[in-house]
Amino acid sequence: MAGATIKIFLPNGEAEGLRVAEISNWTGKAIAAPRSELEQVLDREEMSQSGIYFLIGRDPDTNNPLAYIGEAEVVRDRIRQQRDKEF
Repeated sequence: MAGATIKIFLPNGEAEGLRVAEISNWTGKAIAAPRSELEQVLDREEMSQSGIYFLIGRDPDTNNPLAYIGEAEVVRDRIRQQRDKEF
């Protein structure tokens, strides 16, 4: 297996905030951020494209981890439809 380089860009300069990752020789990007920065994430150009997304949180009754995995032609539109979910 060939090696690869992962670049992580911190637009706000904070490791706990918005993060954009790219892998060498791959056209996709990974974007991660806390819910408090959702609007900043949705404003990014990449969010107007197709892709998969993960909403991650905890079950309020058991505190167990929860994850919702989805796909969309326009990720921004789909996440806006789901912004009130408990993730």
